[in-house]
Amino acid sequence: MRVSKNVVEARRQLLADLLQNQRYLPLEQICIRLSISAATARRDLSELERTGRIRRTPGGALSDFSDKFPSFAERLGRDSDRKNALARQVLPHLLSGSTVYIDGGTTPFALARLLPEAEIPGLKVVTNSLPVVELLSGSGVSLHIPGGNLVARQSLLIGERAVRALQNWKIDVSVLGAEGVTEAGFWNSAPEVVALQKAAMENSKKNFVLVTAEKIGHRTGALLASWEAGLRLITDATARQLATENIPTTEMEK
Repeated sequence: MRVSKNVVEARRQLLADLLQNQRYLPLEQICIRLSISAATARRDLSELERTGRIRRTPGGALSDFSDKFPSFAERLGRDSDRKNALARQVLPHLLSGSTVYIDGGTTPFALARLLPEAEIPGLKVVTNSLPVVELLSGSGVSLHIPGGNLVARQSLLIGERAVRALQNWKIDVSVLGAEGVTEAGFWNSAPEVVALQKAAMENSKKNFVLVTAEKIGHRTGALLASWEAGLRLITDATARQLATENIPTTEMEK
């Protein structure tokens, strides 16, 4: 039975709105949410991509990370005191001669702000964040950039080249950001960002995830890691909030 043009357009608009809210959904979830076949989902995604409303990724679709997600500059000024307090808890783990990976989010960026005054001898910083590079250039900290594809509004480098470069590093401490933390684990909306974070995690002795309280209980499209991966949570969420969301406090940094 042929579906009317109005019904098709309404379904595609619903899909665009859904992706705008979720930022990323795998194809299987799109089919379940809209009760459509994989073939129909692919046709709808192709049309939305053609009209510039989404960007497709392998196995799913992403509401354009660069354009739709608030830019790094827009996010940088939010809750800076809280982010600084979270980042300060990482400093005792940065020893003389150690290597730290600093993620591209604004909360990990707060750690970079603290490093010049911390004066940690022989510290090496690996980062995909251009603001971190700009901040620490000339500070005496040894800087290393994995390269990759530039996401201009987010001021970061991602992609296969960056992932391969990180796989060659032996990292002592990785400092990561996340858009959400749930009982299932840690979440981000952009699979490309998650791929780079996983490369850092897998080559790091310690992994810290820094999140402000409002991200507790929030879930986005791509799972970074479950709690079994051993990531350490640093947050300003209350004990009650963590308990409500069944967040395992045994994996929190004290």
